[in-house]
Amino acid sequence: MTLPPLANIPFLNKRVKFPVTPHIPGGLTTPEQLRQIAAVAEKYGGRLKIVGNGITIMGLSLADGEKALTELGCKPESFIAKSVRAVAMCPGKPDCPMAQQDSTALGLALDSEFFGQEVPGKVRIGVSGCPNCCAEVFVKDIGLFGLPKGFTLVVGGNAGRHAQVGKIVGENIPAEEVPAIVRAILAYYRQHGRTKERLGQMIDRLGWDDFLTATIPAPYRPQAH
Repeated sequence: MTLPPLANIPFLNKRVKFPVTPHIPGGLTTPEQLRQIAAVAEKYGGRLKIVGNGITIMGLSLADGEKALTELGCKPESFIAKSVRAVAMCPGKPDCPMAQQDSTALGLALDSEFFGQEVPGKVRIGVSGCPNCCAEVFVKDIGLFGLPKGFTLVVGGNAGRHAQVGKIVGENIPAEEVPAIVRAILAYYRQHGRTKERLGQMIDRLGWDDFLTATIPAPYRPQAH
């Protein structure tokens, strides 16, 4: 999905200076890209800050921010309140000895399909390769962590001002079936969610039974085991 130009984002176009964060899926970068980001920051007089899975160039004007993103050949991170944000993911297999699933491969697939999509409110997705949950999946709107037989799905978390812990709604889900389930969850959210209502708040309002029936295949629901 194409994200709007920075100038079209209302709260940004009123700022004299603002941070520019190139979208780097999974935080996976190269020495060449890091050198390019540093060169662009230096060119436009920006400062660099490492934020989560990305690198923010701080202190740029709107015009310079647009130029910087063009030169880097990157989409910006989503500033829009009603969109799917960048997917957070831990290294997973084969890079982490604790990993039980390949969280990076799944995380990149989810980021490629869902990043920037419009939804009623902010959606954060996290993928961890093991139950240590380094991607903080229990406070994501949609979270997944790996076990030997597949991924466990957690829904309804929120680390914002109205924090809440998500609930386990699926178990032993093969990685290849996760995207279809996420599509179903987002479709349900678009159908029933109110403007700026988080996913977990919507489910609490409507009831978990209806949500589970509509979005999670029966074999993966926890009560089926």
